[in-house]
Amino acid sequence: MTRPPEQPRSPASAPMLGVMCGDFCRRAHALVPRIAADRVDPGVVSELASLRDLWRSMSGAERAVAADAARTLAAAQGRGPRTRSAAIVAERREPPLAAAAEGTMPILPVDDDAAARRALSGLDRVAVEGVSERRYSGERDPDALLAFFGLDRFRAGQREAVAAALAGRDSLVVMPTGGGKSLCYQLPGIASDDLTIVVSPLIALMADQCRRLRLGGHPVAMIASGMEADAAARAVADVRSGRARIVLCSPERFASAGFLAALGQRRVDLFAVDEAHCVSEWGHDFRPDYLRLRGVIDRLGSPPVMASTATATEQVSREICERLGLRTPHILRAGFDRPNLSFDVIRLQGTGSKARKKMLLTITLSDPDMRPAIVYCGTRREVEEVCELLCSEGLLAVGYHAGMPADERASAQHRFMEGDAEIVAATTAFGMGVDKADVRAVVHWAIPTSVEGYYQEVGRAGRDGLPARAVLLSSRSDLGRLINFIKDDTVEPADVSAYVHRLTLQTGAAGRHVERGAVGKVVIDTPTSDRDRVCLGIAERAGLCSLEVAPGGRLAVSLRDDGNAGHLLSICREARDRAWRAYAAIAAFSGESDTCRRRALLDHFGDRRAAAPQGRCCDVCDPDTIGLPDPASLSVSRSRTDGGPADAPSVAPADEALLEELRQWRLRASDGKPAYTIAHNKTLEAIAALRPQTLEELTQVRGVGAAFVERHAASVLALVRRFATI
Repeated sequence: MTRPPEQPRSPASAPMLGVMCGDFCRRAHALVPRIAADRVDPGVVSELASLRDLWRSMSGAERAVAADAARTLAAAQGRGPRTRSAAIVAERREPPLAAAAEGTMPILPVDDDAAARRALSGLDRVAVEGVSERRYSGERDPDALLAFFGLDRFRAGQREAVAAALAGRDSLVVMPTGGGKSLCYQLPGIASDDLTIVVSPLIALMADQCRRLRLGGHPVAMIASGMEADAAARAVADVRSGRARIVLCSPERFASAGFLAALGQRRVDLFAVDEAHCVSEWGHDFRPDYLRLRGVIDRLGSPPVMASTATATEQVSREICERLGLRTPHILRAGFDRPNLSFDVIRLQGTGSKARKKMLLTITLSDPDMRPAIVYCGTRREVEEVCELLCSEGLLAVGYHAGMPADERASAQHRFMEGDAEIVAATTAFGMGVDKADVRAVVHWAIPTSVEGYYQEVGRAGRDGLPARAVLLSSRSDLGRLINFIKDDTVEPADVSAYVHRLTLQTGAAGRHVERGAVGKVVIDTPTSDRDRVCLGIAERAGLCSLEVAPGGRLAVSLRDDGNAGHLLSICREARDRAWRAYAAIAAFSGESDTCRRRALLDHFGDRRAAAPQGRCCDVCDPDTIGLPDPASLSVSRSRTDGGPADAPSVAPADEALLEELRQWRLRASDGKPAYTIAHNKTLEAIAALRPQTLEELTQVRGVGAAFVERHAASVLALVRRFATI
């Protein structure tokens, strides 16, 4: 006879339960049918997280009484339907009853996919406990604010930017990556009870800033997509009530009527726009949401505006000022030089160049002084090839690209940030908002698409101020790839007209007579493809449409039929010309040259100041101290393929039972933390398929690093051996 599922014990039937235990059982009982309906509903996810915290705070006696409720909750997550396309990993199963009988309380499972995505955006690190709030009440003086922040000196340009904001002036702050732009708006932000709004498209960067401000006791709120509903509601309440002096938000938040209403309750002292080049750049950096900011600024009473960026040439700087409506701004172009970085371009060409490139990469990264390191690749396939190469050489490397499952990306990021992996091979999807101060080298396996992108990426090295290196392995074949990118991404007037026509069809205006001028309005989701984003931006610039805020983070597009065809043609031509100028600049930088690489970079950004390297400068100025062999001197031979982590064969049916035991082990080992902090799914699959019997064999499994071996090797090997005897 099938045993009916156990029900959570009702608080009313157990009058001796503690308050927390009773609350846990009542809420668990109410949550079970909601999980059955949709277990990835944001409210369900939020309630599960709250119950998980409550479980951790309960005494052993209370947990013993509430064990049935916890077990039923775990089982409900295993049974619930997937109404939102595989958002939960299929490993939520009831812990063995024997464990509960032995006194080990069942652990409430974590939504690993959601947890991984929060980790990738930094939202898992925002909450800070046990820090008393500190509210500045002194003079609006840059030096006094700096001291309150716990710092003893400004970096170049920071004091002037802070002073301009405190004086109520608009400003444009152009500083290199790692130059300290955030301090320029954070110090004015804590200066008074008035509100400072900081807009950024990089959630991970905002999350890191939010955490650092909270650790310092400063009153800050953050609102961005991906946050749990209760956390976002608390942030809005802190803005409305006046508790928060700084609010960090993504640009789409201004489509929320509730957020705008909360801002309407405050006097805004400063409106800071980070990554301000997003109002100007063509291609993937262009964001239609940034086009709305001018209207938002006007709606808020035209407070002082600070636009900051690390990648603005003089031409882009002018466009930022125009599009944000900066009024006689204080323009600060801090020195772009990173004195502790050296810049080397190593050119490879001819037959066997790829093999020599691989040898150079392994020679470079075999030097412990070059690690931790980031290797930027041009494609996802290259990421996988480079990661395989480095692992085959016995180096602790992980891969990262947008095509990987979220738990694998989160695991790779976690291992690199924690030092369990010393090298990450990645596309440009990695690094935005990731602040690891001790990166000693950034290596470009492929020529990047622009000098701006290159300088932003190498700027992730040496943030601790110690010597670091930027090494570009320059293959001329990469230039053909860049040319193809430009050709594929080129937008012609016909492309823009076709895109606008598709929008017109949605208004119902096509084919009927309308007055010249306004055609109609359509509400759309923000375009996700680069081409559609660019088409929409060009259409807006050419007067074919205007963009407004719409509820739910969407865009209200008002279409017009009186745009200037000649203007459209000139905009498309300018976009194409800009792409070719970017190509010419990176082709020149990555080629043979007798000009100092540092000087070439500074000139590109309009920085006329003298270069002042602290040590090595570049391959042109210091060729004898590059420390790497001439590529032509390398003899090509069959690369070594032994000694690296083993790829797992497909999991056979006979391995499924062991894989399930490994999942249950991971669930217990994670103790409520996301699964990726222990091992991602492919690592467990590799262990199940390879069945390592010794420590040496375990270390050959892809995804097993030093930290895993130290913490978990004994238990995993014991489990594998025990299972082999069953």
